[in-house]
Amino acid sequence: MSAESSRSNPPLQTSHPIKFLIIGGGIAGLACALALRRVGHHALVVERRDRRSARGEGGIRLPPNLTKIFFHWGLRDALREKGLVSHTILFTRYESGEYLGRQVWDQDVLRETRGVFMLMTHADLHDVLYEAAIRAGVRVRFNADVTSIDPEEREVELATGEVLTGDVIVGADGEYGPCRTAVLGKEVRGNPTGLAMYDTVVPGRYLPEHLASLREDNGVFVAFGEGRAIVAYAVHGGADYAFQFYGPDENPEGKYGDSPTVSIAEITRTLDPRLENVVRHARKGVRVTIRAHDDIEDWVEDDGRLVLIGEAAHPFPPGTIQATAMAVEDGAVLAKLFSHLSEDRQIESFLFAFQDLRQARARSVRAGEFASAFFMTIDGEGAAQRDAAMKAKSTSGGNVLEGGEGEANSLWEEIRTIFGYDCEDEADDWWVQWGLLRERALSRQTDDADVDYGEGEGEGHAAPSLLDFSAMTVQVSSTASDYDAEAW
Repeated sequence: MSAESSRSNPPLQTSHPIKFLIIGGGIAGLACALALRRVGHHALVVERRDRRSARGEGGIRLPPNLTKIFFHWGLRDALREKGLVSHTILFTRYESGEYLGRQVWDQDVLRETRGVFMLMTHADLHDVLYEAAIRAGVRVRFNADVTSIDPEEREVELATGEVLTGDVIVGADGEYGPCRTAVLGKEVRGNPTGLAMYDTVVPGRYLPEHLASLREDNGVFVAFGEGRAIVAYAVHGGADYAFQFYGPDENPEGKYGDSPTVSIAEITRTLDPRLENVVRHARKGVRVTIRAHDDIEDWVEDDGRLVLIGEAAHPFPPGTIQATAMAVEDGAVLAKLFSHLSEDRQIESFLFAFQDLRQARARSVRAGEFASAFFMTIDGEGAAQRDAAMKAKSTSGGNVLEGGEGEANSLWEEIRTIFGYDCEDEADDWWVQWGLLRERALSRQTDDADVDYGEGEGEGHAAPSLLDFSAMTVQVSSTASDYDAEAW
């Protein structure tokens, strides 16, 4: 039995297609647009950058809870063409290169998750999603800079003066985009932590001999240091390696999309000398500040139809494995909910259902990822205890992330839960447990209100239900080939 999802049935199609205007053409925006088109809605994506800039740089890790979604969407072959499947993590000390142990992901665990770990570049993943979205009928406009948003009127104005409208506006424009400000009513920035991630790529031929095993199994390399760390892995079929160096933040305004200006040699002076060739041949890095963010209460604008997803709703520490996964899960859940749309009056309730479904999940996972970033870079007694525990586990022949009794075992069970989570199933469960029941209750109220009681006992005559429940159990409405480009 394959560890990968085998779900191949086409998704339920909405009986009431509406227009989604998605601001932001990165991974979150394209994934959301593709998910919405798959269930029959219209989607227009506007991105302020050109396509080349939007593709991004550097590497990206795809955990099983993310690849599972893409496999559901029929993207398995495209991902395997661009990415590498990984099963192992190698841990060392940053300064000395001392071996701490390895983690080989249990195949039974992966089989349960119905996904795999994959490694690729941000640009390659962007290409996969862009091409799939265009095939599905999504419209994407690059160099379209949104300068103002009116959630109540459901319209945005571009820098050119052009005004675009939609039935729902989706904010997928990240922590620094205008959608987050529109929902919160003010700019809300996280607080710099003093730590940054420096993102770069190194030709694979400069990988040192003591890390040669990474080539054999597409392993991930992690080095723990005093206030510093490394996460590295193969991309471009192993021709290159994405390196993410963590270290002191000298400029707390760094973000993705900035120009690569940082000399890696300048931030790695205490690094294991055997990595000297890596440092010497690394491209200049992009500095991305790690910020601490408070959870925001509202992802949906109160007076209009503007909803936040991805980094606009829940900024993650850069380089963490679940950052992209949570953004894509957001889009998948939103589309699943709106596959059940049969009337305009349901739109607001579906938006708030999305918020309720996603907030606890995103907050919990983000807290764990934030802790992981600092777990890699702790120093002093904390680092000594961490390293000793990992070496002891390795010496006994075990995987260093797996525990026996107590907290370590609980951590491993938590990892299983995160990777095994199926966001689309969660959305389906909400519909069955709450959404469908609510619609039936409203239908009964409508039927009662429209009963003809005869002369003197009522003014109306019996009328058909406002809802056609057949649309909730059969596949109807538009498909990608029916897309009306003039709808916009």
